[in-house]
Amino acid sequence: MKAIFVITAISLLLLSSSLVMNGALASQPDNDKHDDDINGPGGLLSPSGVTIQTVTPGDPLQIKEHHPAHVKKFVGHSVTLTGGESPANVITAYGFNKLSCTHTTTSDWTDPALCGHGQTIAIVDAYDDPNVVSDLQTFDTQFGLPACTDANGCFVKNTQGTPATDSGWAMEISLDVQWAHSIAPGAKIVLVESSDNSLGNLLTGVDTAVGTGAKQVSNSWGGNEFSGETSYDYHFNSPTASFYTASGDSGHGVIWPAASPYVVSVGGTTLATDSSGNWVSESAWSGSGGGTSAYEPKPSYQNNFNSNPNRAVPDVAYDGDPNTGFYVYDSVPINGNSGWWIVGGTSAGTPQWAAISAIANSQNANLTSASFGTNSALYNAASGAQSSPQTNPYLANYHDITTGNDGSCGSICNAIVGYDEVTGLGTPQSNNIISFIAPNTNPDFTISSSPSSVTINPGTSGSSTVTVSFLNTFSNTVNLAVTSPSALTSSLSVPSVSTSGATATLSITAASNAGGAYSVTVTGTSGTLNHSTTITVTVPTVPSAPQNLAAVAGNNKVSLTWSSPVSNGGSAITGYNIYRNGTLLTSNISSSSYTDTGLTNGDTNTYYVTAVNAIGQSAPSNSVSATPTTTPTLQVKVTTDHASYSKYSRAHITVTVNGPSLISGASVTLTVKTPSGSTAHATGTTNSNGQVTFSYSVGRTTGTYTASATAVKSGFISGSGSTTFTVH
Repeated sequence: MKAIFVITAISLLLLSSSLVMNGALASQPDNDKHDDDINGPGGLLSPSGVTIQTVTPGDPLQIKEHHPAHVKKFVGHSVTLTGGESPANVITAYGFNKLSCTHTTTSDWTDPALCGHGQTIAIVDAYDDPNVVSDLQTFDTQFGLPACTDANGCFVKNTQGTPATDSGWAMEISLDVQWAHSIAPGAKIVLVESSDNSLGNLLTGVDTAVGTGAKQVSNSWGGNEFSGETSYDYHFNSPTASFYTASGDSGHGVIWPAASPYVVSVGGTTLATDSSGNWVSESAWSGSGGGTSAYEPKPSYQNNFNSNPNRAVPDVAYDGDPNTGFYVYDSVPINGNSGWWIVGGTSAGTPQWAAISAIANSQNANLTSASFGTNSALYNAASGAQSSPQTNPYLANYHDITTGNDGSCGSICNAIVGYDEVTGLGTPQSNNIISFIAPNTNPDFTISSSPSSVTINPGTSGSSTVTVSFLNTFSNTVNLAVTSPSALTSSLSVPSVSTSGATATLSITAASNAGGAYSVTVTGTSGTLNHSTTITVTVPTVPSAPQNLAAVAGNNKVSLTWSSPVSNGGSAITGYNIYRNGTLLTSNISSSSYTDTGLTNGDTNTYYVTAVNAIGQSAPSNSVSATPTTTPTLQVKVTTDHASYSKYSRAHITVTVNGPSLISGASVTLTVKTPSGSTAHATGTTNSNGQVTFSYSVGRTTGTYTASATAVKSGFISGSGSTTFTVH
């Protein structure tokens, strides 16, 4: 049976005739993948690399603010622990596991040994999450965290009025609450829910949060800068609390309140860890908000970091890339799905920096935003202003992010050595920065390494300099010891140091069969004091095998395509080698495709591909075979149901495709040309009989019409044909 296609003209509409579509719809993509890395729901909207435009509102308090949570993936009703970050991984990656406080307990959240004990973290968000308590319980049970509920006093919900439930904001609330608790499980959590997302109500929420006695307030929301914003900065200038805000997730551009000089603005990175959760590397996340404020003057704490006259953001950074995002449990349905999600965004780091503040304050840091106190402490931790001249704590307190960008706006969009407007000062080495900003008056020492990450080829050696610095009149000898895996041989140039600023050279040799990422730890011990620094060692190996090799045979040729290896072995891939029938055909191909020409039709050839880096050649890819053949040409015949039509009648034009047998699935483009020279176009696909029929409404123009068709199908040379008919 013939397939009848009634098609709309997609080119020039004819005055005398038209092609009419009747229900032929383009196929729709399958959106139910739950892997769409969406900007939201409700996230900050601006093209990456384009500055977010400032606004001059009639009433700034009516501006609608956005949360920057980015949903990467719906996991399901149980956690697979693949593709996302668990609390244990993050605690290890950012050095929380080296703190004297703990994240697990045999008691409950009031255990004084827990990180953040005695502190209150306030979280300000909009709308209501009715399931926040039960979702937090599910999260805590999954990851072995102390229970934090309204019943045991750990969690308090402070709601303004009777806000509606909003699924996007509920996801943000779950992210903020669960991850603030993960990092500071000994702290009380106060959730302040604004009645809606207007700036005025959210600022009221900020004031309410301070009124609860919280010493750290997390604000995972923001909006475009606006003239007059400086008159609202007072909400964040507090003698009792410090404030943490997301820098935005739309790439280069500045939002408020991240631009306020009284807040700590948190940017985003892409975090890489090894299988044990140890920090390996970080680069700037492309969505990290940052830049120079249009209205806020430069605060004093940025004098040695920011050459612009106005405030630069962000101040610090944290993992924000949804592709390396955080597990979150949220039972408020989004697009019909509820359960475990992987979520990213600068709003993920914001509550965790608030938790860092809570841990520091539990150790008597007394961080507040008044007179820029908290920000000054964080910038001092990078400048060395609080330490002796020979001790620069920057690389001990922060991971300085030096690669990646947040847009195409030149150098200001690039992460560089030192402070930059993409990742700020960098991400925390929490075990060091917390002790640095807490007023420890006891004699102590710190230990750091530079570089903290080295790459060594198999069978070769590398080194790092370990520096020991004395604090608060410390004057004892520090004994040094190094621990490394069996694939590496590590040694120190001296076994101990007895003066501040003294160094030891750490020498590392990789075995000839070593390969992968390793951690080498240097520990300093003096009496009961014990501190360590970890050096990440990458030993490149050959790449893994190329993936998904495929072959398409043609006339005297075979076309090959493949995918990159899952791993480059720690060294950039320099090219690909192609083998035909077990013999090297060609080497050092830079692309992931190749066409083998000059072959004999009818002869079968077998291929595989290897990847090459500085270390050597990978294992072979999958093998594929192909037999070149002469490519047939499609034969196209165009016929009409009548040779002549009267004006305003309907013509049926049938296209039959052979090659030489009837060809189904061929794409056919039909063009009808009128006597006046006007044309109309339509497309269709041949059925199992090799035919497709178009319905054409004839207009009032008389004369000879030409119907031309072109057919295309993979494995064939395209063909065409035509016919004429008259209109009287």
